[in-house]
Amino acid sequence: MLPSVRQMALAILAFAVIPMCFAQRLSSSALSAATDSASTNSSSSRIGVDLEPAAGTPPASAEPSAEGAVRNQRPAYAASRTWLFAENGIGTFVSPLGLGIGAATTLSESLNLRATGNLFGYNVNGVSQGVNYQGDLSFRSVQAGIDWFPWRKSFHLSPGVLFYNQNRITVHGGVAAGESFTVNGATYYSGAADPVTLYGNVNFRRTSPMLTLGWGNWLPRSRAKHFSFPVDIGFAYVGELPLTLTFTGVVCDTPADVNCRSIDSDPTVQQNIAAQRKKYQNDLDYVRFYPIISTGVSYKF
Repeated sequence: MLPSVRQMALAILAFAVIPMCFAQRLSSSALSAATDSASTNSSSSRIGVDLEPAAGTPPASAEPSAEGAVRNQRPAYAASRTWLFAENGIGTFVSPLGLGIGAATTLSESLNLRATGNLFGYNVNGVSQGVNYQGDLSFRSVQAGIDWFPWRKSFHLSPGVLFYNQNRITVHGGVAAGESFTVNGATYYSGAADPVTLYGNVNFRRTSPMLTLGWGNWLPRSRAKHFSFPVDIGFAYVGELPLTLTFTGVVCDTPADVNCRSIDSDPTVQQNIAAQRKKYQNDLDYVRFYPIISTGVSYKF
């Protein structure tokens, strides 16, 4: 039986609508998938932006949420260290000032404060130009200074001051009766009535500025390092070192006590003694800048 016109129209309409609905469903599914993908990428991009710090931003410490996910970031800054009196140590060294023992403390990352005491004593006996003498060298002093490390490495500059300076040199001597001795090129004989005696001394300034440079740090900045072996080279400006030179007694022209007279009463002898003292004084002027070369060992607590 042939279908009616109405049935044929319904069939044609069904065949036309069904494919269109199917196509629309596919299109909606594709659009939904694309939207989800874009949303995921946007979220990932946003999370990436949140997690990636900008240039110059300090390191961040993560704060987890209750679910274990990172919710926000907080910067973590390192606390600055206080150096004032933070490190302390002791040390010992040798120098032309004697044996030194001292202590040091930090003032800043590039500055140390150092104070030491120096001690030295020495005796010597000898004969010079016919005069038997005994020389005594007695050094007692205290020094304090700043060690500045301009590049925060081993090299340092150390301005300071030498004070409580009791350094001195004394000489005692004499000439046996009938023996000859020479003063400023002139020869005399010690008289038997009052043999010639000699006294001399050199005194240092009580306070003198100092400047040294060197390598090594009494207080190494490395926490693991405790021992150091510093070396310093420089000078202390001691200025003029006044010399006292005195002869007393009786001098003669011959061993047989001919033409004997007191040293104090003979202007010529006095002039020769003054000229000899001046020669010695000129030699001492070379040590206005008293040299300092020191080396030793220190220990940081």
